[in-house]
Amino acid sequence: MAIFTTENPWVLIFGVLGNIISIMVFLAPVPTFCRICRKKSTEGFESVPYVVSLFSAMLWLYYTSLKPESSAFLLITVNSVGCVIETIYIALYLAYAPKQARMMTLRLLLLNFGGYCSILLLSHFLTKGSARVQLVGRICVALSVAVFAAPLSVIVNDAEADPEFSLAFV
Repeated sequence: MAIFTTENPWVLIFGVLGNIISIMVFLAPVPTFCRICRKKSTEGFESVPYVVSLFSAMLWLYYTSLKPESSAFLLITVNSVGCVIETIYIALYLAYAPKQARMMTLRLLLLNFGGYCSILLLSHFLTKGSARVQLVGRICVALSVAVFAAPLSVIVNDAEADPEFSLAFV
């Protein structure tokens, strides 16, 4: 039984390249967390992008458990790595965050857990077979978009706090 069964080798090549790029995206905040650890302060950074990313990776893992094909192997690897990395980021954030930010992050994590369990239970009991895979897949795609939109919340907060805020793309 082969892990990678595909009739078109380009699918495998681009899948592996996609995984490499996705893991690099998960690793992008490493300099930020090195700075947080070095200064022992979150310096006003938000935890929202990391919590949303963890939620998305968790749901993609659930989605892959529903798919019978071996093509899900690439999704399993990248999202398992993503869950581990995001959990480390959140743990570091919680270790150095002030009390109010820590409580907000814990509430978001509780919301994550509740949302994950709700999606798991509702999709399990209300849908069957391919309809379940389709429903969970659509939720995962919507959350993947949210992962990339979540950092925009930080930009909005900065824009509201600073009347001279501008995005200079020079």
